[in-house]
Amino acid sequence: MKSVLFALLFGSLLGAVIIRPLAKGVGKVENATFVNSFIVCLISNSIYFLIWYIVGSEPVSSGLMTVFVLNLLFLSVPFIIVGKFVWKTEWIQSVKANFIWIILYAVIMGYGLDKLS
Repeated sequence: MKSVLFALLFGSLLGAVIIRPLAKGVGKVENATFVNSFIVCLISNSIYFLIWYIVGSEPVSSGLMTVFVLNLLFLSVPFIIVGKFVWKTEWIQSVKANFIWIILYAVIMGYGLDKLS
């Protein structure tokens, strides 16, 4: 349990380092700070892990493409929704703030899943 909490906190800190400049520059979120970007990452990552905990490993039996799509969905939707409300911004700004890292994540995940198959 401690390792999960450590990973969640460390991942959220690293995520805030990445997402804050994207929110400021690409999303034009004026009030994006490191602290509220950390909160976006912490809440969103917690939701992401909770969803996968509830879903379990059943999607794995459906194939790698199913896991790929669900993983992107389970990760991007919380970030966009939580970003909108924590940053107190418009939906499109939250989408723009998260779009680049979601695409990069998809490319990296696709590459990794390709190597597994």
